[in-house]
Amino acid sequence: MKGRRAGGTYGAVLRLVELAHRPDALPSRHLWVDLIQRHVVRYVQRYFAPQLRGTRWRFDARAFVLAFQDGSTCDFGSAQRPELLEGFGYDFLWINEAGHLLRDERLYYETLLPMVMESPHAQVFLVGAPKGRGLFQQMYEWGQDPARTEWASFRHPSTVNPRVSATWLENVHREVPDRVWRQEILAEFVDDAGAVFREPERCATAEPEPAPDPRAAYVIGIDLGRHQDWTAAWVGRVDSRTAIACERFQRLPWPVQQARLSALSRRYGDAPLVVDATGLGDPVCDALEAEGLPVQRVRFSAPTKQRLVDHLAIALEREELRFLPHEQTLRELRAFRYELTSAGNVRTGGYHEHDDCVLALALCCWGMATRGGGDFILGAPMRTRELD
Repeated sequence: MKGRRAGGTYGAVLRLVELAHRPDALPSRHLWVDLIQRHVVRYVQRYFAPQLRGTRWRFDARAFVLAFQDGSTCDFGSAQRPELLEGFGYDFLWINEAGHLLRDERLYYETLLPMVMESPHAQVFLVGAPKGRGLFQQMYEWGQDPARTEWASFRHPSTVNPRVSATWLENVHREVPDRVWRQEILAEFVDDAGAVFREPERCATAEPEPAPDPRAAYVIGIDLGRHQDWTAAWVGRVDSRTAIACERFQRLPWPVQQARLSALSRRYGDAPLVVDATGLGDPVCDALEAEGLPVQRVRFSAPTKQRLVDHLAIALEREELRFLPHEQTLRELRAFRYELTSAGNVRTGGYHEHDDCVLALALCCWGMATRGGGDFILGAPMRTRELD
C-alpha cells in the first residue's frame, strides 16, 4: 500500500527482474496485470529496459510478452479485457493499481487467483494506492495479522521518496482536501473514497437575504443547460463568503435564459457573471456582454473542471463557504464522485444525478475568491477575462 510516487511500480519491476534471473531456479512464469493496456509499453521502456541492459531480452509489443534471457517470461494484461487474461498458469502474479483493480472482487477471485493455483510456490504481489475500503484493505489487514503467516503487508507514504521535496508536500497539503491527502499521499484507507464532498450539510447554513444589500458585492456562477440539461445559477455575497440564492430552470430558449440571467445580475447590482462558456455558451455570453454586463467565461476542460471542483471541495471542507440549504444542490453534492476513466484519467461527476447546481456553486465560489482579492487555492487568481 503506497502513496503517489512512493516507488511501488518501480520496486515491483526490480523484484520481478530479480526473480526472473534466479540462477538456482527453473524459468519462471509471470503475469503483470494493470488498469490499462497502453501503460505496458511505457513500463517496459522506462522501467524494465534499464534493468535488463547487458542481458538478452525481447519484448513482443503485439502479444505483450516480455522474454528474459534464461527462459522466464512475463505476460502483460489489463482489467479492460479480463476475458483475455484467462487460459494460462503462472508462478508469480503482479497486480499493479491494486486499489482500483480489487474493487472488482470477482476479477481477483474468479479470473486472476486461479491462474496460480497449479504452482506450489506461487506468490501474488499487490501494489497500489488505497482507494476506499474493500478487498485491498482486508488484504492489508491480513498482512498485519501475525496469525496469517502466508500474508505480509507494507505501507509506504509518498514521504519515503527522497526525490519528493518537503516544500512540494506542504503545498499539496494546503491545496487538496484532507481525505485526498490522507489517501493519495499518506496511503491511508479512507471511508467513501470516491466522494468529493463530505457532509455538505455542515455548510448549508446560510440565510436568504430579503433584499440585496446595495453596499455589498455579489457574483453569480452560471452553468448553462443544453438540450435536456438544467441551467443553474448561484448568487454569492463576497464579503461574507455566502451563496445566498439559487435559480434553476430547464428547456428554455436561449433568449429567455439570457433575459432571466440578465435580470438576476441587475437585481444584485450588475453582479459579474462567471459563466460556463463551453460549446454553445458563447452566444449567451456575447448577448449578456452586449447588455453591458460583466462576464467571465470559463471553458470547461477536464483539468479546469477538476480545479474548480477541488476549489469548492476545499472551501466546504474548511467551512470557508456557506450556502443556502438548497435541496437539489445538496443531493448533487452527496452524489458527486471521483471516478477513473477507461483511459486512466480521473474525472468527476454526479452519480445518477445532475451536476448543474454543483458546477454553478463551484463557479460562484471561484468568482467570490477572485473578486474578493483572495488567492485561488489551486493556483494564482486568473487575471484574464477567461478561465481556459
